[in-house]
Amino acid sequence: MSRTSILIGCTSHQPQFADECAVGEVFYRAPVYDVIFSCISPRDLVRLGYTCHAAYAASKDYSRRAFLINRHISRFLEKPLDFRSLQACTGTLIAGSNALQFLDRTFYVDADMDLYVHPGHAREVLDYVVEREGYTFKPHSRQPQDYRTIVSDTWDNTQTGRCYSIKGVKSVFSLEKHGSNGFLKIQVIECATSPFDTIINFHSTCVMNFIAFDAAYSLYPIATFEDRSTLQVWRERPLHDLTVPIKYGQRGFQWFSTLPGNMTSQSFYPHRIRTVGDQYTWRLALDMQGVELRPQMSLSSTPFQFDPVTCNGWSLLERDEEMATVYEPIQSSIFRYNYTTANAILHLDLYRFMLEQCFLRRTSLQLEGTDLLEQAKQTWYVITTTSLLCG
Repeated sequence: MSRTSILIGCTSHQPQFADECAVGEVFYRAPVYDVIFSCISPRDLVRLGYTCHAAYAASKDYSRRAFLINRHISRFLEKPLDFRSLQACTGTLIAGSNALQFLDRTFYVDADMDLYVHPGHAREVLDYVVEREGYTFKPHSRQPQDYRTIVSDTWDNTQTGRCYSIKGVKSVFSLEKHGSNGFLKIQVIECATSPFDTIINFHSTCVMNFIAFDAAYSLYPIATFEDRSTLQVWRERPLHDLTVPIKYGQRGFQWFSTLPGNMTSQSFYPHRIRTVGDQYTWRLALDMQGVELRPQMSLSSTPFQFDPVTCNGWSLLERDEEMATVYEPIQSSIFRYNYTTANAILHLDLYRFMLEQCFLRRTSLQLEGTDLLEQAKQTWYVITTTSLLCG
């Protein structure tokens, strides 16, 4: 119903039109519908927007203001557009409780910002946070005072390293500063293989959310934002350590150590082959105005202007009477980044493809006397095609 018809209804003496007028006017007053929308879940926000034209326009207006990514990032980083441009060039993801707060439209006191970085990009991201944003590196007892002595711009995609207690994490760098928003802390997590491989091994499903340069993703949106529940998928902490379940219980989430035996279990989509951005994922597109995309590697390379996280897959399956995220790695010197998949056919096809390409390239480069890794850097983006990795 249009606003004109509502107002006409208000001038009539029919009670039903007066009721329609009162309801319709709610969706023309931002201070009123902001209060209503802030109390409902993301799915209910979308559903309410389908009820009439006024509600749709109001929900769009509210969402545009509630999910302001530049405002969200600016709490920790004064130049959010510059940082998002860095994300576009490096595939860096914001994850953990920070991404959860953004999608849940909430705020956790004393929570920090976690940045998950691909191998080979850690120094670039650390330099940005220190030199451009004014943070100071705070090493732990086993780290040197200068992070540059233990991170570099070089990498070899045929090898992985792990020297941290959490699966998928190579190193953690803490950076701090006292700014206009008080004490701030950023952690740069250098991943052993990829940010997604680390995120999918988080302690439970409610924190399997992340923010790329162009979109924010929740892998388990119904369980997280509708059921307010989270399923444990990580057992590297001692069983008696209840700090994480207690913390997220205080934040309003019901903790499940095993798959629940009711309808809630379907919110975790068990036994399905999942991919980032599939029908079960909540993908929230972000405002891209002012964000600089990744430059073309060379004149012969194809543009790589999407985030590589979209080319990952996994499944949630039982392992030893518990649930675990299960996948196969996709790792080769012909790919700049590493990926995962739960699709056995795709994994087999990619394995054959990688063997063939590696053999042909090594043969060609040995004949030419060219260094394999250096030459690979010029052709990664030709071989890393969306059609291959996304299946």
